[in-house]
Amino acid sequence: MKINKQIILTTLVILLCNFLGFSEVIEKIYAVVNGELITYSELKSAELDLTRALAQQYEGEELAKQVAEMKKTLLERLIEQKLILSYAKEKNYDVDGEVELLIKDVKKQNNLNTDEELRRALASQGINFEEWKKQIKENRIQGRFISEMIGPKINIDSSAIMEYYKKNIKDYTLPLKLTLNCIFLDKANYLGERLLKEKMATIDGEMKASSFEEVAKKYTELPGGEILLGEFKQGELDSALEEAALKLKKEEISGWVETDNGWYILQLIKRVEPQLVEYKNVRAEIENKLRMEEQNKKLDEYIEELKRESYIKIYEDF
Repeated sequence: MKINKQIILTTLVILLCNFLGFSEVIEKIYAVVNGELITYSELKSAELDLTRALAQQYEGEELAKQVAEMKKTLLERLIEQKLILSYAKEKNYDVDGEVELLIKDVKKQNNLNTDEELRRALASQGINFEEWKKQIKENRIQGRFISEMIGPKINIDSSAIMEYYKKNIKDYTLPLKLTLNCIFLDKANYLGERLLKEKMATIDGEMKASSFEEVAKKYTELPGGEILLGEFKQGELDSALEEAALKLKKEEISGWVETDNGWYILQLIKRVEPQLVEYKNVRAEIENKLRMEEQNKKLDEYIEELKRESYIKIYEDF
């Protein structure tokens, strides 16, 4: 699609002159992509949407960091979206049916019966229904275009999938797991050493004549009197507890182990050794991962190609 730069500039001047003829606020233009304007309000709307999405994953300082990183590339991302959309629109894709199905699914997931209920729900979050629907449609058009232009160029063969599996075998190995019972004495309850030693001696003495379970139920100070400490993957336990637990055989009992919050005696209930996940069970997952990586690479290359054939003017950084 060849773009006449002079026509674009002339058209923009005419538009601006028309705007000046009315008592309306002229919105700041940050960039032009094949005749499509990127305005301040569009950038702020995208910033708000992405910030809202990031807030679902992060909070505090990490959220602020992620938002700052997002803003650095926001204008470039919008330029690329406009670029793809400008070419995709030439294909005249009919995605109305897909859009309606997606909207229907959103209503179902949120227990909404009508479009009006959906409008109100979106409005409560500061989202305009028509703009939201337009964005969905544009996303579907872009997705269809990318699939058509990039999809045929992607070929992930079985040898590449197997090679990735072998190179990343650690990622497909389930870690060792330990299930433990315990007797726990809370440090907050033993400010004096004498009281602690007396309690430990009592427990040690009773374990010589009774089962671990009986003694644990009688003396443990875990919330609710629980004796099951839990199931842990290697690396999840306190280092001192893990070191002691790894030395135990099934039903064996450790000595006292001190941690920051108290003292434990451990009993190993179950030990599951590391297990390799079979290739057949992760093949599809690996193929999808490699396909996405290749698609992103090809898409970046294709976008650079489109940029060379297009008119893009950036007036100001955001």
